[in-house]
Amino acid sequence: MKTLALDTSHRFLTIALIEDDRLVAGLQQPSLKTQSETIMVQIERLFEEAGWKPTELNALVLTDGPGSYTGLRISMTVAKVLGLVQGIKLYTLSSLQLLAGTQDDAYAVMDARAKRVYLGHYRNGLAVSDDTEITIEEALTLIPNGAIVVGDATLVHQPEHSSDCLKSFIDLKAQWKPVDNVHTLVPRYLKDTDHYGL
Repeated sequence: MKTLALDTSHRFLTIALIEDDRLVAGLQQPSLKTQSETIMVQIERLFEEAGWKPTELNALVLTDGPGSYTGLRISMTVAKVLGLVQGIKLYTLSSLQLLAGTQDDAYAVMDARAKRVYLGHYRNGLAVSDDTEITIEEALTLIPNGAIVVGDATLVHQPEHSSDCLKSFIDLKAQWKPVDNVHTLVPRYLKDTDHYGL
């Protein structure tokens, strides 16, 4: 199965071409506020690198949030176009779950603006608790010193651990959630869009 994986929820643009359980081509690069301008160009480049034709694509998995309002809409648009035009299978994954990957015990943190963060706690790829949106002060009480923190770790005064999202897409394949109807595919927000400044 040839799968396109996308994450545009954060400050990185992540695109992976996966055949069965093997990474064929991919990128994970800083792309804050330029994702809409570069995503299709990069997808086309990776298809050429892999020797794939768009018509050969069988599935698409994307993060559905939480994260940047604008960023999430970018990958959702790509997914809906491909889902409607080509009728491929669609799957979603939490953006915080992707950041945490399958590490033994990790906290995924993402800037939610206004002194707030999105927080996810995962063990071996499974959620310990539901993703949430809380104040930085609240997050500081929940994350123990010395914990593995991925994403915007500096916001909670922790050293940032690297996150290989390309590998995580593959490692978390069992956690992909199927989307039965492309028209129901919407970003998963944890707070009112009125608060977004992204």
